Amino acid sequence: MASPFNTLKDLDLAAANQVWRIKIRVIKIWSIIIGEEKFRRPNLELVVMDELGHRIQCSVRNPLRRFFEHDLIEGKVYSIANFSLEPNNQKYKPTTHALRLFFKRETQCRSLEDINFPNNVFHFVPNEMILNHDNHHSHLIDVIGLLTGKGDIIEFTKNGKKSIYMVIELDDMKSKGKIRCTLWEDFANKLVKHMEEQPSTEFIIILQFAKFNMFKGTMGISNTNYNSTLYINADLQEVKEFRQRFIMGNDKASNQLSQIASDVSMSLEQDLISHTPYKPISELKESTEGGIFVTIGTVMSIDTRFGWWYKGCKMCFHSLKEDENSYYCQSCDIYPNIHIPRYCIHLRVSDEMDSASFIIYDKEASKFLEISASELRLKQIAKGYNKDEFPFEINSFRGKKFLFKVSVKLDDINAFQPCKITVLKLTEDPTILNLFAAKYKLSDPNIPIENSELQSLHTDSTDNAKEISSQSCEIISLDVNDDFVTPKRGIIAGVMAKKLVDVFPETVTTSTSKCRKLSHDSDCSSIKKHAD
Repeated sequence: MASPFNTLKDLDLAAANQVWRIKIRVIKIWSIIIGEEKFRRPNLELVVMDELGHRIQCSVRNPLRRFFEHDLIEGKVYSIANFSLEPNNQKYKPTTHALRLFFKRETQCRSLEDINFPNNVFHFVPNEMILNHDNHHSHLIDVIGLLTGKGDIIEFTKNGKKSIYMVIELDDMKSKGKIRCTLWEDFANKLVKHMEEQPSTEFIIILQFAKFNMFKGTMGISNTNYNSTLYINADLQEVKEFRQRFIMGNDKASNQLSQIASDVSMSLEQDLISHTPYKPISELKESTEGGIFVTIGTVMSIDTRFGWWYKGCKMCFHSLKEDENSYYCQSCDIYPNIHIPRYCIHLRVSDEMDSASFIIYDKEASKFLEISASELRLKQIAKGYNKDEFPFEINSFRGKKFLFKVSVKLDDINAFQPCKITVLKLTEDPTILNLFAAKYKLSDPNIPIENSELQSLHTDSTDNAKEISSQSCEIISLDVNDDFVTPKRGIIAGVMAKKLVDVFPETVTTSTSKCRKLSHDSDCSSIKKHAD
């Protein structure tokens, strides 16, 4: 006799007129509570499973939540009919199902009793597949493993909020490698408490709905804040089978836990001088593959065309899209009612050979300016300035020489500067600058750019050094808010004259429009331009 219920695998968005009816067990319920929306109830989220173990995420939108939330209980079996389907395109997908089920006002949800319906069907992903995975924003997975290593609980503060985490090591006993698992908050406390209260020779861990987590180039896993479940030596058939496999494959009667060393934070000096490769600005601009590098340069000007702050999400640092009555954060998939001003400052940075546009964001800008964007914005408002006016405090960057750690990403291959250069760290510590200069045999980083350029000119043309302007750059204003840096013509002449004379000898008397004619008899700092 055919079943009156469809399986979750049968659901198809293309079958618009199909009336679906499914029989499922609720295996996880959660809500994401947003600080800005404390007076607005969030969506109710569920992961359900059919008799074959297939899963799908279900969502009850805010206005309909009151009709269903008291009837839906984890572990219970239900029949559900008259619902809608949409593509499953979230950042973190609790299931691999291509669709997501949404309750409607007309949705029929009835509780059932079925002792033959499976309680939970796990979909364990082997360690080998996790280690070879390259997309940590894909989907949530189930993992089982023997606890072989454990670190200490680490406490830290982020955005004024205290948090804890612990790193453990799991072995799936398939001889394909061990994985690093990070347990956050209550999950770390739960494991520590269990190990203290119920000591054992081995601990078999199941983490259901774990997310991929990349650490120092190696893929691992971690729990999520809302929908992960941790099982420790649980009375499950899967655990019994894993323990039997462990006993059969090991001669030792017990498992010896190793202590995982705490991550030692790298000093700024080590990071900038020893750990991260160096590239001058000219090579950063030409980079097509991107990467993280250090470079040294002086901030010559601030580009005012792009403003100095943006409306950021309170939960993350991404910018918000403005809706009619609220904002939308695509990264968090939320609609906050307020925004947080965050820095986004475009700097024109120059070294001895080239210049480029660097973008410095909130964290490093706040640290250097010693004032948050929110506080600076309030000061501007109090003074009666509009949002587009630049605070004088931002001029603190001008004229300063920094050692930068930057991220380089190809942005627009047709642009004058095809890559986007983002500042990750910066320092003007003279000790670090001197050590960096000594390692890469650069000129004294404490000498201003104009002096270092003059020194290089002395080696080529000592007779004409006095005729060359001592200033190395000038600010040319295109309009009120448009500045850029260009080298002084005198310096260009001194550097280029010798090379051009070698290329074009005295006998050459013709040239194309706009080219420059040089002769040995003329002073190397003087240049004659042909009229157009």
